[in-house]
Amino acid sequence: MDNGKNILHSQIDCSKIRILLCDANPESCQEILSLLCGCSYQVVAVWSAREMYETLNSEGPRAHIILAEVNLLMSNDARMLRHIMHEKQLQKIPVIILTTRDQVSITIKGLRIGAADYLVKPLHHDELSNLRMHVQK
Repeated sequence: MDNGKNILHSQIDCSKIRILLCDANPESCQEILSLLCGCSYQVVAVWSAREMYETLNSEGPRAHIILAEVNLLMSNDARMLRHIMHEKQLQKIPVIILTTRDQVSITIKGLRIGAADYLVKPLHHDELSNLRMHVQK
């Protein structure tokens, strides 16, 4: 039974969705950035924990989704993810963890702390085009 959510999310214009992409691997970040832009999202990309923290403080409240690599979120006892979950201006933004198949336990810990979802690398266009499902109106 369709309760209308699928219709609502399919009508969201991806070009109006702002994503903060955080990945310490430059090649991976560039590949994901290219895929996100191909889906028409607005994207700000950063490559380090310091840049992520600075961007969260300046651009974060305007982001609709935070798409971040598991190690950036979960290092130092999940300091970055905990910061997002406790910061009033950021805590309502869905955090999607970028992970690999061998990082299952740390990804589950991130979900328990408050991440909304996870995606396993390598990513594909279809997975990213559906990120709009995480955006609240």
